[in-house]
Amino acid sequence: MKYWLGGAALIAAMSPGAALAQDAEAGDKGVFSLVVENDSLSSGADRNYTSGIKFAYVSQLEEVPGFLSGTRGLTQAISGSDPDFWGVAIGQSIFTPEDITANPAPPDQHPYAGWLYMQIMIGAEEDRPGNLEPRYLDTYELEFGVTGPSALGEEAQRGIHQVLGAPDPQGWDSQLNDEFAFAVSFDRRWRPPWAQLSTDVGGLEFDLTPNAGVTLGTLRTEARVGVAARVGWRLDNDYGPPRVRPSLAGVEHFSGGPLSWQVFAGVQGRAVAHNLFLDGNTFEDSASVDRTPLVADFQTGFSVSAGDWRIAYTYVWRTEEFETQPTRQDFGAIAISVRL
Repeated sequence: MKYWLGGAALIAAMSPGAALAQDAEAGDKGVFSLVVENDSLSSGADRNYTSGIKFAYVSQLEEVPGFLSGTRGLTQAISGSDPDFWGVAIGQSIFTPEDITANPAPPDQHPYAGWLYMQIMIGAEEDRPGNLEPRYLDTYELEFGVTGPSALGEEAQRGIHQVLGAPDPQGWDSQLNDEFAFAVSFDRRWRPPWAQLSTDVGGLEFDLTPNAGVTLGTLRTEARVGVAARVGWRLDNDYGPPRVRPSLAGVEHFSGGPLSWQVFAGVQGRAVAHNLFLDGNTFEDSASVDRTPLVADFQTGFSVSAGDWRIAYTYVWRTEEFETQPTRQDFGAIAISVRL
């Protein structure tokens, strides 16, 4: 699977990516996205969270369909504005133990699991030009799908491994059982004026973008907080690249136009009360491990945009998610974006 996703990342260089712009220049276009996360983009080892793929669409500004019109009261109460845009995504994530040759799968390693899902998102941005208060972007998301054999994680991994001659994963018979799961999430990303700085050194800009959020549901329950530091040109172009959850995910803003680039580094901490893929099935016995309640993601990367296209790469170092996990995990993420 890691080789297949490494190839998918190269194919992605000619595929659409994820974004939505907050200004008038970008407001007349929706955006398609392809996000690929895989350990082959860093260490190359199949273990724990081994792959994630997400394909998404985010609407142009001020285009929220009628079936989401009822969210207006929610966004006015929390965000202080009407919903500005909406989005939809489909994706698949795959989880495996470190030893994929063992059958049955080792009980002290990450359980086998696939996750086939859909996300529906709305966003609202509070922007007060000339005001010293920070402006922010709020996203509200519903994620739902199925884990277990119906998620097709075994077929995806074993099929590609067979084609490429890679080791065949032996322990999928012990994967989680079929279960419908869901989660609702709220995230806020701030752009405070006191954390933005422009210099005369090559036109470089610097900023800090704090974020915080919460997720509730049978899929995952957690609270999170983090911050990212960036340096580059035209940082006001976006709020950073998109990712696959549980990383801060959803919307990548970029406004198109002249060349824009940035190098970034950040950290996000999560207090995790429930994780279906570690705790096991909700209503029946299944494989499980003892979850670690506090998890952190450290990340660094770069992005470049020009015209209606953008590419971003992120390297992620994730601390141990369960008690018997021997080492931290690292993986890479590629996101390709196009405004249409």
